[in-house]
Amino acid sequence: MKLTDLKIGWPPIRRDPSVRTRHLVVIVALTALIAVTLMSFSTSRYLNSEITARGETVENLLLDQIYWFSQEAINLRPLEDPGMAIGLDESVRSLVKASTNQKSDLAYCAIIAPDGRVLALSDERNLLQDRTRIRPFNDLLTSRWTAQLKLLYFTDSIYEITIPMRLSGKPFATLVAGIPGERFRKDISPTLKLGLIFTLIVLLVGALIALTTSNTVLSPLREVMDSIKQLESDIALNPDTRSDSPDLPSVTQRLRELGKRFAGNRTEVETMRDQLKQVVGSLSERVLLLDREQRVLMASPEAERLLGGSSSVALRGRYLAQVLSPSHPLSQMTARAYRTGRSMRQVVTIIGNIAGEHTSQRVAASLQILTDRGHPAGALLTLRDFETLQELETQLDFATKVAALNRITAGVAHEVKNPLHAMVLHLELLSGKLDAGQDPKSHVEILTTEVNRLKRVVQTFLDFTRPVELKLEQVDANVLVREVVLFSTDARAQGIDIVEKYATEPLLIKVDRDILKQALLNIVINGCQVMPDGGRLTLETGRENGHIVMSVTDEGPGIPPEVKDKIFNLYFTTKKTGSGIGLAQAFRAVQLHNGLIKVITKIGAGTTFQIVIPVS
Repeated sequence: MKLTDLKIGWPPIRRDPSVRTRHLVVIVALTALIAVTLMSFSTSRYLNSEITARGETVENLLLDQIYWFSQEAINLRPLEDPGMAIGLDESVRSLVKASTNQKSDLAYCAIIAPDGRVLALSDERNLLQDRTRIRPFNDLLTSRWTAQLKLLYFTDSIYEITIPMRLSGKPFATLVAGIPGERFRKDISPTLKLGLIFTLIVLLVGALIALTTSNTVLSPLREVMDSIKQLESDIALNPDTRSDSPDLPSVTQRLRELGKRFAGNRTEVETMRDQLKQVVGSLSERVLLLDREQRVLMASPEAERLLGGSSSVALRGRYLAQVLSPSHPLSQMTARAYRTGRSMRQVVTIIGNIAGEHTSQRVAASLQILTDRGHPAGALLTLRDFETLQELETQLDFATKVAALNRITAGVAHEVKNPLHAMVLHLELLSGKLDAGQDPKSHVEILTTEVNRLKRVVQTFLDFTRPVELKLEQVDANVLVREVVLFSTDARAQGIDIVEKYATEPLLIKVDRDILKQALLNIVINGCQVMPDGGRLTLETGRENGHIVMSVTDEGPGIPPEVKDKIFNLYFTTKKTGSGIGLAQAFRAVQLHNGLIKVITKIGAGTTFQIVIPVS
């Protein structure tokens, strides 16, 4: 299997409705449920009350008027049959006729004898003949409100009210009246329309409330999603392929996935922590690892012995200020480094008690700040014995100076070897001419020349190796470079454009003014010589990492890589008229001031010589 065949990612996400959509749906659904419930309750009560009131109105009409006039008709004709008396009474017939006028609620009205004879009738549309449309009024009255609406709006029925007429407790006729459904519709429609409009308004208001409150309601979820995204970024879960919106209904799924990842990462972290403990425990150096609260996470055995003394109290989990004291220089340096976010070095004295003896030891403390998103997340504190460190630095400084001396004098052997070979050759020739009795003057002159040449080589070498007593004084590097520029008047005459860039603040260094000025002048002369056709020579001063830097930049052809390591060797030169001494002198002068020369070059783009001197 290839590594590229591995597919690492999230499990496929089911595309459910978004959280915002579900929020809107729930709010609107709850609003609709409440509105419909209220609408149903009010409609039910309204329909029942309206139908009941209509029925009572009709019954009162029939009982109060027609029934009463029918009784009067019977009383006026006591000898007649009751049905015949009602049929012959003009008042009863007129009243029945008037009950179905245009302003009445009735579609028809009739008085019917027990044998089916119609005693009085008002039915202009002959509705009694078509019994398929006629329904008992009680069916409408006792139905549910939904069934009532269905009957009233989806059927063209007539609802009949029947009232038996009795005489001496015996029925002698039946009074029937029909109420058309359209009459009910006409009465209840305005109220139902108003209720429906109110329900729609409530739904619309609910939707608007849901829209306006969605940001507020979803803001906690959005914060959760931002936190999840940050966690995904921290553990490299490809957050760029995920949605940033809280509308994606995968919070639970992503939290579950993060939980799994964190469970695995926790195991890895515990394993790495154990391994780091073993590494720190095996160190002979005095090393402490601090967290963001300046508590000791890990400490090497040597550090525990130095800071904990003879006590067996573990340093882990304790604040450094508790281990030492808040006023201890090491605690103050640590607090200052955490506050500024910069690594620091300082020589401090640690007082302890080892094996019952009072000890005081100077250590060189180096605190390296570990950052997370620009803020201190911890620190690595290294404590080294100051005296031992000084001895190492002295040895290193001596080794550096020996290497520098070897580098400077690397060309001396070559320069001495050439005149010696010439002298040996001419001595043999001189010996031959003396034996032959010839004039040896030419060979004596050559020998004299080579001896003088050898003398100059040896004298130059002695000048380089002879100890130099530096006359140190505090000098501003800006002023020193300006003085060198004043000595470079010939450069402008050769078409060299000297550009000066000085720091805005004084750059104080303690140096031998004449020796360092000569070193700068040698580098300036070298820069002018590599630009025979003229060019720009830039002299610049500045401060870098606690050192003063003086730079000389030319626009010459650059230094080839195979030559770069030899340019400071004594007598090494690539120029026909060069002596090979100028750069070697500059290198030695800077080295005497515990400084260094950096060479930055690019073929065809020029070279920069940087003289770096420690601050006074």
